Amino acid sequence: MEYPALENKLKTLPQAAIDEVATYIDYVFYKFTTPEKQNPSVSKKKGFGCLNDIPCKMSPDFDEPLEEFAEYM
Repeated sequence: MEYPALENKLKTLPQAAIDEVATYIDYVFYKFTTPEKQNPSVSKKKGFGCLNDIPCKMSPDFDEPLEEFAEYM
């Protein structure tokens, strides 16, 4: 896809979607710029912390109680 066409599509997205695209671009950049020795595949490194090096962003309210479970709390 040509850059102008991609830019036109980005201009039509809401800010929340642009934030998701930016996060995905960070992931793709990490995936293609990290040498294989520093980026072991999941099959080589399993268990807790296996995704520790992959950049990701959590929602600020991730740890907040969910409304759906209010009756159980």
